Amino acid sequence: MDKRTVILRYHEIALKGRNRKWFEQRLATNAKRLVSREILGELSGEKEKISATLIDGRILLKAPWTNETRSALRRLFGLTSFSAVRPVKTDPQALVSAGIEALEDYLKDHEMPERFRVRTRRSHKALSATSMELDTLIGSAIKTKYPTLTVDLKNADFTLGVEIRTEESFVWSTSYQALGGLPVGTNASTLTLLSGGLDSPVAAIQILSRGSPTSFIHFHGVPFVGDQVLDKICRLAELVNRFQPHTQPLYVIPFGNIQEKIALAVHPKMRTVIYRRMMIRIASEVAKKIGVLALVTGESLGQVASQTLENLSTINSVAEIPILRPLIGMDKDKIIELAQRYETFSTSIEPTLDCCTLFADRHPILRSTDSTALEQERKFSVSDLVAEALSGMRTLGGRTGDPLHPIQ
Repeated sequence: MDKRTVILRYHEIALKGRNRKWFEQRLATNAKRLVSREILGELSGEKEKISATLIDGRILLKAPWTNETRSALRRLFGLTSFSAVRPVKTDPQALVSAGIEALEDYLKDHEMPERFRVRTRRSHKALSATSMELDTLIGSAIKTKYPTLTVDLKNADFTLGVEIRTEESFVWSTSYQALGGLPVGTNASTLTLLSGGLDSPVAAIQILSRGSPTSFIHFHGVPFVGDQVLDKICRLAELVNRFQPHTQPLYVIPFGNIQEKIALAVHPKMRTVIYRRMMIRIASEVAKKIGVLALVTGESLGQVASQTLENLSTINSVAEIPILRPLIGMDKDKIIELAQRYETFSTSIEPTLDCCTLFADRHPILRSTDSTALEQERKFSVSDLVAEALSGMRTLGGRTGDPLHPIQ
């Protein structure tokens, strides 16, 4: 297997002050973990094959250079771009030779470009030549060997990257874009209310981008909804877990019978808001048990009837911990764009029955209040329904519990 040195670049964590090294170390650890899991498997003991070293402003990863490695690094939050590089002695002629070799390697898998450029960055002033002078030196050598090439600094088909350092410099032919953000694990953990739609998986991944690991809770409409939807939820959780270094569990709450009891007791127009309040109460209890500090939902302001500001306020009033809504200002087109980017879209649009639609009124209330909700909730025992939900909870995946995989 082709093992390479891969240079990892970051931006936001470079702006950190005294804590910067801690962020860098977390990014390096996450890189090893994601690549190792993608290549070697979740439980492999061969992680020593992959190493990561901090250098000034960069991380050097030594790993097999495969499609799986590139896929894992594209999902690594905190990373802005990466390249497989040629380490080379910091010497002008060595840089020229490495630049020609990098182009020749590029040509093994690509057609000859028409226009090219060289971009040199001097991280250290180890050579007296300026970046522009080095660009000219290396570019002239390439043009001499390949005279059909045209230098084009603005619209190049091929860009040779060079980074100058004190003893060992780096040359590369391709740079891959990554997601940016903060490394997962640099913020406290959350619990995402995961439904079968487009929004909640995207919300979970957006929270990961700010450094917060997330586990998942799903309200399963059993016995009115079959295991087909649970199969889909497991696959969505697996897709989100690919963006975090440690796979997190899915907590499954049996909710169909609870919904039926609520539907028989409350005004039809209030059902959806009362369902959501019950979900938040139950999720808050689970969050306390597992030690996370916030809930995450895929709600977007005004997208559906239950997501008016008045209804969100009514739902918020029963939460014992903060509710984070990373999609709150996004429209559906933006959410779809992100779902496609994160590769959750095709799974999310599979047709299944969501528990939120069970016994729902066609024209739910738009402007509820906490007092109107409490009036409806006096018609049944809230505490009994919360206890019923928690007693039937199943844990799938993560470090404990049953495997997280599609239900057979």
